[in-house]
Amino acid sequence: MRKLKAAILSAAILAASVPAAHATLQISDKSTKNMSCSAGECSAIDADAVMNVNDLVALLNQFDVHVVADPASSQDIVVVSPLAWAAPHALALESDDVIYLRNTITVQGQGGLDFRVAGGPIFQKKGAVHFWDTASHLTIDGQDFRLVNSVAGLAAAVAAHPGASLALANDYDAKADGQYKSVPVSTPFAGTFEGLGNTISNFSIWDTAENNIALFASIKGKAVIRNLGMAKVNVLAENTFNNAAGGLVAYNAGTILNCRVDGGTVRTDFAGTLGGLVGITYGHIYRSWANVSVEGAQSAEVGGLVGNAHGQVQNVYALGRVIAGDQSDVGGLIGYNFAHVRDGYSTGQVSGGQNARVGGSLGTTQLPVHDLYWDTETSGTTFGVAGTNIDGVTGMTTAELQAGLPPGFLNGSWSQSAKVNQGFPYLAANPPR
Repeated sequence: MRKLKAAILSAAILAASVPAAHATLQISDKSTKNMSCSAGECSAIDADAVMNVNDLVALLNQFDVHVVADPASSQDIVVVSPLAWAAPHALALESDDVIYLRNTITVQGQGGLDFRVAGGPIFQKKGAVHFWDTASHLTIDGQDFRLVNSVAGLAAAVAAHPGASLALANDYDAKADGQYKSVPVSTPFAGTFEGLGNTISNFSIWDTAENNIALFASIKGKAVIRNLGMAKVNVLAENTFNNAAGGLVAYNAGTILNCRVDGGTVRTDFAGTLGGLVGITYGHIYRSWANVSVEGAQSAEVGGLVGNAHGQVQNVYALGRVIAGDQSDVGGLIGYNFAHVRDGYSTGQVSGGQNARVGGSLGTTQLPVHDLYWDTETSGTTFGVAGTNIDGVTGMTTAELQAGLPPGFLNGSWSQSAKVNQGFPYLAANPPR
């Protein structure tokens, strides 16, 4: 429970305030400086410290290594250059503040990795962790994780232990799995799934039963899925009447943090609840996004990110087209909203059939929202919510969204560059890959 609270607290803090500049201990290809090392114990002795990656690998070839940031200066550890080793030794990175991974860490042998930081590391830029051997060891904030390296391995692990702490060892291409005919992770998940910045690509499912359809059918209230990417998904729910479908999770009662679905389609031929990331949520979604075409039928609830939202949704965006049939709720971000939503935007084209409730941001909302934006040009509508505009939902042109962070979007949580995400705002801890 402490780890779950720490992860949520970490998300809330980073989302709610602009972090001050921190002292750093960089792990990079620069020369080692301001470090004190004795055997496998290395400590920063100044606010500006560097541990050279080759020096670190040389130590890992001999010892288990413990690298500690300077607590007196609230020092971050920042992995700037790729780090890889094959010796069967473990690396522990410890900071009282934050550990940023801006490049890859690769454990090539049966070594181990221990992140001693509240809530785990934050993955930025190219940051990810790769394990070549699932017999290796991973610990995050005192919590041991079992490594899996495939969708089948994930499904088997959840079926055996629904409350397990699991981590994705590498990027995984699900193309070789073929098209699933039923949900692979059908057991309701109650544990923690740590993506480590890795991506599952080419996941495809065509389910004709009345099920919740996604990679995960459902996750429970204590469950956490974090730092995970999905790419090029193909989710076809043939019969979702009164059920949900999503690119990652169909029914969420837990916490989804720093997750993304980039590319592909989520579609149904029947009424249902569809979202690019999640079909229906009663839990929490933080710092997550989707770029998926979402296509619903008649009387559907369809959103670029979430079809039907309760709970909390914060620091999110959706880029994909959203379309549904007659009498549907259609939103660029959320189809039907009963959640506390703030700090998000959408750019996808939205459209619906006769008597559909179509909004650039939200199809329908039952609660006030804050600092939501939609692209009035690419969406094809001048209404943020079906047929109207309300406080907290603001239309902007493409050029305006690309010109700078909208009001309420905080540096630290959000970033912007003409070279990233087509110039639209993106999440610093969950960038496009």
